[in-house]
Parts: sequence; structure tokens; C-alpha cells
Amino acid sequence: MSFATATVPQQRSRLYRIIVNPSNLPAVLVWLFLVFYQTALAVTAFSPSAPFLILINTVALFFFVTRRDATRVGTKLEGAIALGGTFVASLLHGPEDVLPAPTVIQIAGLLGWFVSLLALGRSLGIVPADRGLVRHGPYRVIRHPIYAFEALFFLGMVVGAASVHNIIVVSSWAGLQVIRIFREERILGGYDDYRQSVRWRVLPGVW
Repeated sequence: MSFATATVPQQRSRLYRIIVNPSNLPAVLVWLFLVFYQTALAVTAFSPSAPFLILINTVALFFFVTRRDATRVGTKLEGAIALGGTFVASLLHGPEDVLPAPTVIQIAGLLGWFVSLLALGRSLGIVPADRGLVRHGPYRVIRHPIYAFEALFFLGMVVGAASVHNIIVVSSWAGLQVIRIFREERILGGYDDYRQSVRWRVLPGVW
């Protein structure tokens, strides 16, 4: 009896956080928009990257709404920076033609992005927060593999559709992510030890 009584409030609390909590709403709505938008694009125009993007955003949405409770959470300003860094890249214009080299770069980025996302799992969030350090998978090689593989994918996008607009969008994304990285590293417990064992943030041998 005591086990069942204790479990029901916990289930209700989790259900509230997923469905009712207004702090989840902006990110959930944007992720849902991206999933449906990318699905519509995949139906109307073939793109090798579309199925991967749909999968990545669907899995990310699932991990976000089921994420672990945080022991420490960043400020509203950090949340705004993170939200902008997460979704500004949705403004990119995709290439009109499927070209071999940009497509290979994009697919490589998407595969690494997906593997890194699976490794991060329910530690995924948008606002910088401490949900425990992830040290397995790509996180054994670099400290921010999702950002690294996102950058590789966006590089493929820019190579395939070079324009001032795309360069501005990717530059804005990169600037926000650099700020986001420093903010995240300040809030995670045990990060000094992790930094000693995994030297590079995004690109081995560079940064």
C-alpha cells in the first residue's frame, strides 16, 4: 500500500512537468513545428537529410519532456541564449539540388549528431542545468559532440547552398553556442575532473 501511495504522486508530478508545466511549452511547440515542417518538406521535395532531421528532432523532443530532474539550473538569460542557439539554425535555406559532397558532409554530421543525442539521453535540456555528466560514447572524445556534429551538418548546408543569409544564420548559431558552452561548463558539477580527462570541447587539436 505504501509503495502504491508513494508512486501515484510521483507519476502525477512527472505528468504535470511533461504536459502542464508552461516552462516546457515554447521548446515543445518549436520542436513539434520542426518535426511537422520537415515531414512536409520530405513529402514535397526529396532530401537525403530530411528523414534524419525528423528522427533527431523527434528523439530530442522525447528526451526533453522525459529529462532527468536537475540539481542546478541556469538563469533566464542563459535559457534565452540556449533557446536561440537551439533553434536559430531552423532559419537556414536548404540547397535546391542534391550535390554529392555537401550531402556526404550533411549525412556524416547527422549520424554523429544522432549517436551523440542517444548518448546524452535524458540528460538533454535547453537551459544550462546539471543533470549529471555524460562520459560515454562520443563524450569520451570531445566534451560537446552534439554541437560539433551540428556544426558539421550546417557546414554541409552552407557548402550546398552558399548565401549571405545562410552564412549569417550559421555565424549567429556558432556565436550563441560558444556562449552556451561556457555557461554550461560553469554549472555542471564535477566538470573540472571531466575537463582533465577529455581535453577538447568541440574539435580535437583546435578547441
